[in-house]
Amino acid sequence: MKRLLLGFGATGMLAWLIASYASLGGRAVAPLRFPSYPPVWALQAMSLGNKELASTLIFYNAQFYFGEKYAWRRETPEYQRLFVALDKATDLDPRNMDCYYFAQGLFSDIKPAIPVLNRLLQKGMRYRPNDWYLPFFLSANYYFQLKDPVTAAHYLQRAAALTPNSSLFASLSARMLYQGNQTDAAISYLEAFIKETNNPGVRQMLFKRLEALVAIQYLERAVAAFAKEHGHPPQSLTELIRFGIIKKIPADPYGGTFELDATGRVVTTSKLVEAWKNHDKRNQNQQAQ
Repeated sequence: MKRLLLGFGATGMLAWLIASYASLGGRAVAPLRFPSYPPVWALQAMSLGNKELASTLIFYNAQFYFGEKYAWRRETPEYQRLFVALDKATDLDPRNMDCYYFAQGLFSDIKPAIPVLNRLLQKGMRYRPNDWYLPFFLSANYYFQLKDPVTAAHYLQRAAALTPNSSLFASLSARMLYQGNQTDAAISYLEAFIKETNNPGVRQMLFKRLEALVAIQYLERAVAAFAKEHGHPPQSLTELIRFGIIKKIPADPYGGTFELDATGRVVTTSKLVEAWKNHDKRNQNQQAQ
């Protein structure tokens, strides 16, 4: 009897979803309209205990709707309804990773949608604490859309903790902290991460990033000392040498040149990124060996 009820419930929900597209038949095709779903408690009741199935059906309905809009009609999707549907689907089954992937792909380039998208991804993090994709998505949203490198670094550190054999997230996180004027925090984080990894390749890459940040920290402190002594920041880093604050400008391990930008901040022409020519040369040497 229970199986029969489950079957009727699933069939009824599927029929309701299909009915939303009934207007596609005939020559005169009406504009697509994405359905509004009832509250989550009602969806839970309709699912008759099979919340995962209901969540999956809502996800596929949203995906098919989006595909129809873009593949056939090129109309602007009803983004708000789509988001509400994905939000309800993840309320029914908060481990439904497909919903989080789809939401990130659909809304991440729409700046006004980023706050609600981030709340959806944070929900996913609570129920999928071992999945590094979710903090990685959040980091990207904060960095590229909200221009908040410090918060982006925080989430990237969460992703790095879930992938300890990769130096990429740790290195990027330190770079974001530096861009958020938190060089000291970036150095402390890298030093701690280096202690925790036993991978020689990872340690070598992170030591290089650490060396660059230590050089920047040295110059930042010299700039602060100059400003304290003279009442204004230096015009250029060479003034630090001329006035005896430092003896020389340290080398950038990435091959760039340290300088002051228009705001008086210490930057490097390498942008803390290894030159491609050096990368290609190293690969050629490895292949030759």
